Order: sequence, then structure tokens, then C-alpha cells
Amino acid sequence: MGNQLLYRPIAVGSDVRELRLAAGLSQEAAAERFELSLRVWQMKEAAKNPAPLSQGEYELLLLLAGRHPHYALVPQKKK
Repeated sequence: MGNQLLYRPIAVGSDVRELRLAAGLSQEAAAERFELSLRVWQMKEAAKNPAPLSQGEYELLLLLAGRHPHYALVPQKKK
């Protein structure tokens, strides 16, 4: 059991813009969050021939948007 995945990987979709908006991020904020240039982020949202997101980028975007099928972000309590 040890290192087995609990869930199968999530297929990367093409709803990048919709997820970014659901996460409340501007293109500039998303580019900064993912340590990309604004132009590279815009390419990932392009309608024709979008640049692909990595599995990790997509899953983080799903988490930020509150749409991950297996996990949810939980705010930390202030100490």
C-alpha cells in the first residue's frame, strides 16, 4: 500500500480561464502565483492552441478555485 496513489490523476482540462476566475485571480496574479510571465500565462488561456498546464499546475488551480474532486483547501486558524 505505502506509496500507492489514493486517487487516479485528474485529466488536465481546457477550462483554465474559468478556473482562474473562480479562484478570484487576475491573469497577473495567476502568473505570479505560478511563477510564470504574464505572456506565458496568457498562452495557457489562449482559445486556439493553448499551452498546456502541468498536472501540478492544474491541480493547484482546481484547489484554488474550490473545484478539486478529491481535496479542499482549509484556512489555517490564526494563532
